[in-house]
Amino acid sequence: MNRKLGKTSAYVMSFALLTSLLAGCTSSATQPTNSPSKNEEAISSIPLPIVSKPITLKMFVSMDPKVAATMKNYNEIAQFKELEKRTGIHIDFIHPASMDAAAIKEQFNLMIASGDLPDLIYYNWINDFNGGPNKAIKDGIILPLNDLVDKYSPNLKKFMSSDPKANKQLRTDDGTLYVFPEAQSPDQFAKVNPNPNPAFQTFGWQIRQDWLEKLKLKSPETIDDWYEVLTAFKTKNPSGSGKNDEIPLAPKGAGDLQNWVRAWGINYGFYHDGDTVKFGPYTPEYKEALTTLAKWYKEGLIDPDFGLTDAKQFDTKVTGNRAGAWTGATSGTFGRFVQLMKAKDPSVKLLGTVPPYVKGTKSYNFNADEIKVANGIGVAISAKSKYAKEAAMWLDYGYSPEGALLNTFGIEGESYKMVNGSPQLLPEITNNPKGLSIDEALSKYSRGSGGLAYVMTPEIWHQRMSLPEQQQIIGLWKAGSYDRIMPPVTPTVEESTKMASVMSAVNTYKDEQFLKMVMGQTPISEFDNYIKTLKGMGVEDAIKIQQAAYERYVARK
Repeated sequence: MNRKLGKTSAYVMSFALLTSLLAGCTSSATQPTNSPSKNEEAISSIPLPIVSKPITLKMFVSMDPKVAATMKNYNEIAQFKELEKRTGIHIDFIHPASMDAAAIKEQFNLMIASGDLPDLIYYNWINDFNGGPNKAIKDGIILPLNDLVDKYSPNLKKFMSSDPKANKQLRTDDGTLYVFPEAQSPDQFAKVNPNPNPAFQTFGWQIRQDWLEKLKLKSPETIDDWYEVLTAFKTKNPSGSGKNDEIPLAPKGAGDLQNWVRAWGINYGFYHDGDTVKFGPYTPEYKEALTTLAKWYKEGLIDPDFGLTDAKQFDTKVTGNRAGAWTGATSGTFGRFVQLMKAKDPSVKLLGTVPPYVKGTKSYNFNADEIKVANGIGVAISAKSKYAKEAAMWLDYGYSPEGALLNTFGIEGESYKMVNGSPQLLPEITNNPKGLSIDEALSKYSRGSGGLAYVMTPEIWHQRMSLPEQQQIIGLWKAGSYDRIMPPVTPTVEESTKMASVMSAVNTYKDEQFLKMVMGQTPISEFDNYIKTLKGMGVEDAIKIQQAAYERYVARK
């Protein structure tokens, strides 16, 4: 590299040793029209600047709420200003007007239909694109990346070679690469999770520990335990308000409540039980889950407005000393609430619980970060881009030691400093004077809280979860089994098209019926008819497709 990075040099060199194993060969794929010449030699490092004359690339990416807390566009993030200085490439970010998932998908579809595509597109190409990544390539929307990565992405190649699991997860069944992912380094969790179990849980169940202690209750584990705890939260006024206005279980929308079906060993979607793929809402266990949740709702243990609760209302219920339990992320939810609530009342105690389970069974996790690259999510290069080579090099810089450090920690002297050869977040981030959470404060300087394309610098996890309470919940949340998590399978174009057709109706119907059955609008006695309706919609065809895709994934080398 031709840019000096001062105090970070020694760290960059040591980080490079983690991922500088011999780069393996990438599988072949259909040659894009603007692919490199077969006679052109692959580069061994990213030259800086990448271009002799400045260029601008456009990127479609939804706005992260953590960034939106202080900024209107990713161009304001210090990381991208510095990247432009180093590479000579300016990124013009295109953000959908709304952060709502449905609105994002609608704007994405309008963009695709118009044919006016930016150079780079950040999207979930497996779950949200009709037909999957292979169809996106076939339709001339995005490029297969194998040749571009082979020629112009030496750092991503090294990363894939150093981590066979990530290499496997990054590809389709025929070996095609289609995105530059957000990835975990081989040493990602060594400093914070030395346990032989490679998974590292960043989402889970959260509870008012001070309420438990006041009522002399143990932390709940089984569904029976939870029923006892939630009932006590409702009837014994642990907040001390004198109003009995506690909300025992306060989900942030229906999606949060749907997480509870996992206590019956199923997922609210596809999962695998041994070698067999199943669809959680099409199982006998799902009926048991709905029966329990409907009982809880009827008895006032679940927020009666859970289906309409947005993020702001959820925050008000928790920080207003009314919510007893909820689910959420380690930093953005749990860490933020700990900081906000303890600032008002130092006696407040929050903690996590093990993933709940039915007595006589075992606990399961379905949010484990043993998936080394985000499932189908990443930055694809548009087939319309005139700068595919430059785009590949710009993206690849995020997998270099220097780029990883910049993408993760931001700007030395502003968001972090080097201490004994290791990057350490500054108090501006860890104890923000304006009351921002660690992730919100860090988002002014980098995408280290997650998103886009780079390999995370290992030290960030320990520092993003620096609160004692966060350290405690790590062990609690990873207590469940990880052996039912569905890997990032890639159905064929034909399979994906069929899946999209079937699952559009299935998902709409199951979501509607989840709400109606939990809230008592549809009696549980109608469950058999619900199953018949799903079958008539073709859900068993979708399960067969997922089964075939899973078997192909397992067979990948």
